[in-house]
Amino acid sequence: MSSLNRCGGTVGAIFTCPLEVIKTRLQSSRLALRTVYYPQVHLGTISGAGMVRPTSVTPGLFQVLKSILEKEGPKSLFRGLGPNLVGVAPSRAVYFACYSKAKEQFNGIFVPNSNIVHIFSAGSAAFVTNTLMNPIWMVKTRMQLERK
Repeated sequence: MSSLNRCGGTVGAIFTCPLEVIKTRLQSSRLALRTVYYPQVHLGTISGAGMVRPTSVTPGLFQVLKSILEKEGPKSLFRGLGPNLVGVAPSRAVYFACYSKAKEQFNGIFVPNSNIVHIFSAGSAAFVTNTLMNPIWMVKTRMQLERK
């Protein structure tokens, strides 16, 4: 892997880290438990009285961003960056090595260098890479969910 690819992966990880933190917070079950409830009034029920039913509104991207900045500070938007940076180079190396090996194997089974060879090679490489790198991404995700 060239140093230019590693630099690109590193810069990409740094710039996308705040978005990943927000995405992870939006997807987390902890955030789902913080759903805000607003009463909704329905008039004209059979008995003539109004009926109040709670409706839920989950916070959006900008609400989560505002909450993180106010409660935890801007530094919190870069939680999990360390494991992400540690995982960028190895994950790319594993992916390309697996892709190359799988392509050799699938070229012997299917029409060489056909779309199906590329699809199966990419799928195999992604499966192996995600399996091997999962512990690093798990650490990153847990760090992004921390609130201080």
